[in-house]
Amino acid sequence: MLQVYRYDENYLFVEPVLVTEMDDTGNYAIPADCTTVALPDSPSLFKPKFDPENQEWSETATQEEIEAILSTGEVEESPVRLLQEQNALLLSQLAETQQQSEEQANMYAELIMSLTEKGVL
Repeated sequence: MLQVYRYDENYLFVEPVLVTEMDDTGNYAIPADCTTVALPDSPSLFKPKFDPENQEWSETATQEEIEAILSTGEVEESPVRLLQEQNALLLSQLAETQQQSEEQANMYAELIMSLTEKGVL
């Protein structure tokens, strides 16, 4: 699994994306509108834009836009925070799947033992 970052036709950040598909050569199949270049952790960008030539993210919000966002308190959740939440959810799902797998293995072992004791196997 690989974390990439989707941008729109103007290279403005859209959302983080998890890539799980592999290409014919065994590499992750990264969509054309995504990059593996991570958004900076700090300071948080209000309106991140990707520069494909320099392979970096930059701030495109004007000072007025930033002040307006800060004054209304309507700051979007940072991409890093969104990734942390996604990671926590995935780890929870993985733990649940592992627990179910262990339970199934135990049930299978008990069934085999029972059949062996009865002389069926």
